[in-house]
Order: sequence, then structure tokens, then C-alpha cells
Amino acid sequence: MSSLPKQFVSCDWGTSNFRLRLIDTDSLDVVKEHKTNKGVKALYQEFSANSTSSQSQFFSEYLTKQLKEIDEERQSNYIVASGMASSSIGLQELSYAQMPIDAYGQNLFSKSITLEKDLSLVLVSGVKTKTDVMRGEEIQAVGLTDYLPIESKGILLLPGTHSKHITYEKGIFNDFKTFMTGEIFDLISSQSILSVSIQRASFDQKFKLAFVAGVKKGMEGNLSSSLFSIRAKDLMQNDYFERNESVDPQKVKIENYYFLSGLMIGEELTYLKEVEEHISMAANGVLGKLYRIALEEVMQKEIQFIEDEVLEKALLIGQRKVLNNYV
Repeated sequence: MSSLPKQFVSCDWGTSNFRLRLIDTDSLDVVKEHKTNKGVKALYQEFSANSTSSQSQFFSEYLTKQLKEIDEERQSNYIVASGMASSSIGLQELSYAQMPIDAYGQNLFSKSITLEKDLSLVLVSGVKTKTDVMRGEEIQAVGLTDYLPIESKGILLLPGTHSKHITYEKGIFNDFKTFMTGEIFDLISSQSILSVSIQRASFDQKFKLAFVAGVKKGMEGNLSSSLFSIRAKDLMQNDYFERNESVDPQKVKIENYYFLSGLMIGEELTYLKEVEEHISMAANGVLGKLYRIALEEVMQKEIQFIEDEVLEKALLIGQRKVLNNYV
């Protein structure tokens, strides 16, 4: 890494959030961090309503202004930006790279843009197949390459609002699928008739039985009829397990919430029962815990669960690999 700068700025620009981090290149330690709620959607709306400058200039000016919050004395001359910054509503639209891609990031599509004197932005695009697209997860996947049996045949699961299942073999990411599990869950739980039959609550082990019951039911198919059973359980004040105890209506609603979560995740994971490939899963927090429970309950094989600290640095590792192509 002798050719790389001592520090670089990591820019993670999503639809609803913006994050800059000044990074020590060798250790990938975060020297300083700055966040705002100006994701590309909000900033694009501001640009559309008020700006007389070009879209690229408007976004660039916002980026350089925020940069002063973490690097006022210009310790770094490079910003690496991934995610929605390269979308049609971002700083500058870039075409998607076509799958397959090298698992080490050698053929990701990126572009170097001069923002100011001695300040370069390396903008990274997303990846596409004939039927699917992603922006941002490909950098995370490239960052996780060193922790996967990448020369073997496997599937990397990246759970989220739009979960990605990325397949690889012989050092190549060759395909992926997107599952709208998180978004559909949010829509059903907040806007459907089921919204009055569920109650959000922090995950606790006492809700594990309801969640696992949902996972198993989701893997049986018939998702639509299984969904309405949640409403029926609420109306009849039943629980899932025929326990000989009085039923707490609030507890039933919380169990319904985790049963619904299990249904959606189980439906997403169903096809994995038939695959022989190595399976890795990378997610942290409550989402990571739920996917881990689901996989451990239904898979009759060993699963690789990537550690939280590795996942936390995956984006930075991927961005550093991209930067290495420019310096």
C-alpha cells in the first residue's frame, strides 16, 4: 500500500443519509466522522426547486462544504464515494458495470472527478445483470472478498431493505438477486389491514418462538393466506403455541409482528434449502440476529456468519481497493 495516501475520505451517500469519514488508509481506523440527513433524494429535491447551477455542481458544492467538518486542513486529497452518489439523482450519473465482476474490484465502473485543486473524487457506479441492479452493495461485497472462500462456489447474503444474494465462483461475482423483503415488511406492517394486529417492540428471546414459527411457515409457500392468519389470531386472541395460560393481547400483537418478520424472511430464504454452495451472511444489529436465527433453524448445513467488526469495515476495504486503481 506504499502508493496509497496516508488518509482518504470515505463518502457513503445513500438515498436518505449522508456520511463522510476521514480514514487512516493502512488501519482503516476512522479519524473523524460527519453525518447529515441530506441523502441524494433530499438534496436532489433542493436542487430541482431552487438551483440555477448544474446538478453536478450543486452536489459537488455540498460535498466540499461538508468535507470541512472532518478535514478542514485538507489532510487527504482523495474522496471515494459509493452508493447513490452515482445515480440519476446524485452527483453524476454513471452507467452500471455489467456482471460478472472481479471480486477484488478490478473492473467496477468508476470515474475520477476533480472537485477543487488537489482534491479528487473517485465516484463508483453500481452493477447490473439483465434483470437486476444494485448500487453500494457491490463495494461491500468487494470489501468482504478477503473473508470469503472466494475461489470456491458460494452465495453471499446481504440482508437489508432490499436484500442482495450475490453468487461467486473462482474469484468472480457472477450474479445476484434482489429481495424486497424489508420494504414489503414495512408496507404490510404499517399500511395493510394487518397494521392493527401487530405491535413493534424490541426483539427479546421470548419472541423467538413466534419468529421461528413464521420462518417455517414462510418456507412452506402460500404467503398470502399465511399473512391473513395474523389478523385472525389477533381477532380471536389466540397465541401460536396453545399454552395453558391466559393470553395477553399486547403480547399477541408483538408475537404477530415477529411472526410476520419470520414469514417474510423465510420466504426469502426458501430456495437456499436446495443449494449446495457455501453460504455466508453479513448483517449486524437486530436484522443480523434475526437472519442468523432463521438460517440456523432451517438450514441443515454450516453457515458462515461474518463478524460485525469485519462487516463494519467492509465498505472501507472496498473503497480502498477502488482507490488503489487510481494512485
